[in-house]
Amino acid sequence: MKKAKTARAARYLKGKEPKVVEDEKSALFLRAAKTSERSLSALRDLHQLKKPAAQLFSRKNPVRPFEDETSVEFLCQKNECSVFGFGSHSKKRPHNLILGRTYNYKIYDMYELALTDIKTSSQFKAAKQPTLGNRPIIVFQGDAFEHDTKFQE
Repeated sequence: MKKAKTARAARYLKGKEPKVVEDEKSALFLRAAKTSERSLSALRDLHQLKKPAAQLFSRKNPVRPFEDETSVEFLCQKNECSVFGFGSHSKKRPHNLILGRTYNYKIYDMYELALTDIKTSSQFKAAKQPTLGNRPIIVFQGDAFEHDTKFQE
């Protein structure tokens, strides 16, 4: 264990100590060099849901998380984010959304999702009073989710 030489270093080390109740995980949302409006609206909605603990990058990033993860790891470390979302669009993978987690600023796992039919929160009629327990919904459809038991859990 390191000893702090200054009060500032002591506060920094105290913030890095294990906690009984962890802080909320912050999220980073990126867009690729080519991003469709569908995947961009999904990123914006996810950013709105996680708002105080989230950052949405508006510039286009030449990043490919499955080919070279170092740039995503660097951006997550620089912005101190442990969860990331990445929207892209290509001919082979249209309207693509990649969601991932990091541990110790190294990519732990990533999930690639194809956005087929999306309804943003602005398309729903707003309730007069927000009710307790409202949550967004993500529906997973396809043969694998209907027939394979490991996807039904």
